Amino acid sequence: MSIRQLSRSYLIHAAAFAPAIAFLLWGRFGPGDAGARWAAAYLAGGLLALPHAAWLLKRRAGSWIALGVDLYLAIGGLLALASAQAVDLWGRGYGAAPALASVFAIGLAATLLSPLGFIGEPHPDPEQVRRMSAWLLLASGLAAGIALWLRADPLLGGVAPVLAVLLIRGRLAQQLALAR
Repeated sequence: MSIRQLSRSYLIHAAAFAPAIAFLLWGRFGPGDAGARWAAAYLAGGLLALPHAAWLLKRRAGSWIALGVDLYLAIGGLLALASAQAVDLWGRGYGAAPALASVFAIGLAATLLSPLGFIGEPHPDPEQVRRMSAWLLLASGLAAGIALWLRADPLLGGVAPVLAVLLIRGRLAQQLALAR
């Protein structure tokens, strides 16, 4: 794979998570004290997530993990409007668990309602899609539980469970492609 192809692939994948990237950059590097900065980041992320979710549904069918992250940001934006304590609990108190629970909720709906399933890949055998989607649902549910359990550790309770879901999704998609 050339540098150009690799860069293009990276940008295409980053576009699926653009509101989350903007949210994290604002929350980490924006102006003001941490509480106000993260509340503003949730508001901005929630506002960006709404049109982004519509774009994902229209142009990137099967991007369920990204859609779950958009759901997380939209809920965070609503909570930021409600109270500082609510947004603090959602963002810091529960760690990555609410984001993974949002991904799980979208994945469950996709498994039940979409021919692409949670795995998000077209395949001629709906049973294979359901099987791979069930495995991904299990992985995302376990990741949400682990994230909640280890919420005090940003690496083990935040980064690791999210990365695990993304990697497992990629591996299951490969297995689905080989099952043709």
